[in-house]
Parts: sequence; C-alpha cells; structure tokens
Amino acid sequence: MFNKALVGMDLSPAEKPLVGCLPELRRWRIDTIVLAHVIRVGYVEGAGYGHEDEYRAWLDRLAAPLREAGLQVDISVIDSGDPADALLSLAAEHRADLVVVGSRSHSFAHDLFLGSVAKDVVRRSDIPVLIERIEATEAGTAETCRAVCPDKLVRVLLATDLSEHSRSAEEVAIELAPKATQTDCLVVLPDQGRGAIDLGQGAEAERLDSLVKRIESKGGHGRARVEYGEPPNVIARVGQEGYSLVILGKHGRGWIEGMTIGNTAAKVCEIAKRPVLIVPLEKG
Repeated sequence: MFNKALVGMDLSPAEKPLVGCLPELRRWRIDTIVLAHVIRVGYVEGAGYGHEDEYRAWLDRLAAPLREAGLQVDISVIDSGDPADALLSLAAEHRADLVVVGSRSHSFAHDLFLGSVAKDVVRRSDIPVLIERIEATEAGTAETCRAVCPDKLVRVLLATDLSEHSRSAEEVAIELAPKATQTDCLVVLPDQGRGAIDLGQGAEAERLDSLVKRIESKGGHGRARVEYGEPPNVIARVGQEGYSLVILGKHGRGWIEGMTIGNTAAKVCEIAKRPVLIVPLEKG
C-alpha cells in the first residue's frame, strides 16, 4: 500500500510536532521518508534563495530522530515559485506513494484553515495526501504547538458514498484496518430523506455490509454507521467523536462528484479538527 512518504516542511513551530508524528507511519508499512522544503521564489519572496545548504542542514537535524526510529530518511531542497507543484514533482521523482503536509490554526485564535499550499497539493495530487492537524498547546503561544492524534490508528472513520469513486479510499481503510483498533464505515444520506431513505436493504446496503465484512476478514474490527445531513458537516462532527483519523475519497458520486478541494474534502479538513487522509481514485 504505502512504502515511501514525502513530507513538506516549513520553518514554523509546526515542524517539530509534524516530525514527531512520522515514526508512527512505520505502522502504515512506510520505511522511507523524504523531508522536503521548497524555497519560494518570486517578486516578494525568495530570501532563502542561495541558502540551500543551510536548509539541508536543518532538515538533516530533523531527520536524526527519524533515523534513530528505524526510518530511512532522504533530504530534498528545491527553489520554486509554485511550492505545491514542486512538492508533487519531488513526490514523483522520489516515487513516493503518500504526501504528508501539516495544517495549523491561524494565529492559534481561529479554527483550522487549510493553507494555500496544502490546498493546492490536495487539489492537484494523484496520490493520497495526509493532512496532519497541528494546534496550540495549553500555553497558547505560536511557539508551543502539538499534533492532534499522534497515534492515528486508534479509531479510524472511513467516509464513503459507496460509489466506484470511493473504492480507492475504501481499499486503503481495509489495508490499515488490521493495525487500527476500530474502523467505522460512515455513509451520509440527505437530511430531507430522513425516514424515507433507508439503507437497510438493496445494493447499497449490501455494499456497506460487504465493506464491514472485508475489514473483519483482514483481522480488523469494523462497524457501519448511517447519518443524515450535509456530508462535510456530518463527517466533521462524527470525526470528533473520538476518532483519530478520517479517510475519504477525493472524488465520488453525488455529494463529492466532480469534487475540487474547495468543496467536501476541503471543508472536512478545515472543520474536522482531526488528521484527514484524502485518497484519489486509483488510475487504471
């Protein structure tokens, strides 16, 4: 499933908690991490241009505890006017099968916002993207922050619309299920259909039941959930009920069809207050 992850790093208080989350990815079968930093060049920015060696030394220091944890770590620094495109190009160059980016609270005074780079990465990526949630500690300063749910496989929530477009996300959840304590499969139905729409029978009910059985056949613990309402809001609300990771597809039928990151996935990332793994439909 996953073997190598490319991790976008920036010079911010989020770097240490983000790095602290990475050893857990060994449970995802990842054995190689690429720590990547993009020096943004352009009309205003570009102060880091020409200081690539300093950035490599900084990344090498961050890599030390990861190597001690048994991970192979590569370092990459690149100049670009388009950080998202540069990160995805590096992911392709290194043949990574997962991109990891952190997103943190804006000034630690408001709820999570999905920064422009992270948003562009998710919009353009054709491989799974893990959005790590970083927020302030009780100290409440920008210098003291922590990762939410450093152990992401305690309780996993898979949000699916049971369509073909959700199958790649379902397959990832099934593969991770043996490592997770529990994997719940959530289907969100329109609120106006409450009482009229029943998933208790028919092809969709069979698909949901089959999904849970596949999770259990892999040695995981699965459960089906059906909720009503606006999908992003419901997924975010349910995700905060003790779940440590939310998995959803990048495209889907109905409420995610033709999705750009500005719609369902973006809103879930912004309001779920949990790590989110977004899985594009696998080509072929």
